[in-house]
Amino acid sequence: MNAERCLQMLEDYAWPIIYGWENIDELVFMHSGAPQHFALGVRAWLDQKFPGRWLGRRGPHEWPARSPDLTPCDIFLWGWAKEEVYQAKSHTLEQLEDRIRQVITNVPHDFLQKTVDSIPGRLRKLVDAASAYVEF
Repeated sequence: MNAERCLQMLEDYAWPIIYGWENIDELVFMHSGAPQHFALGVRAWLDQKFPGRWLGRRGPHEWPARSPDLTPCDIFLWGWAKEEVYQAKSHTLEQLEDRIRQVITNVPHDFLQKTVDSIPGRLRKLVDAASAYVEF
């Protein structure tokens, strides 16, 4: 993943879905400080689509230092999906992309529900730690 592909993914996949949401003007977009998210083009796009309402490196709202990733994708999805994707050998980039799409499209609902259900407990653990380091 590089900045150009990140921006293309935001424009081609994320925005068409998000744009139709009723609460689009209240939405705060969050992403990590990964290098591709920090690129000028990505930040300019976020400034245009979510003016003053995005959280990330050098954004209007910075991630707190040593902040744990609390989104369901970071808690669960990426690690699980990586394991699933690499269970089948891909010999070309196209095969790998197809496999990734297949895995993400078929995430078991109960896995997602358990992940979402874990968020209040994770937030409580952070509050109880009063900004100290937390292991999940």
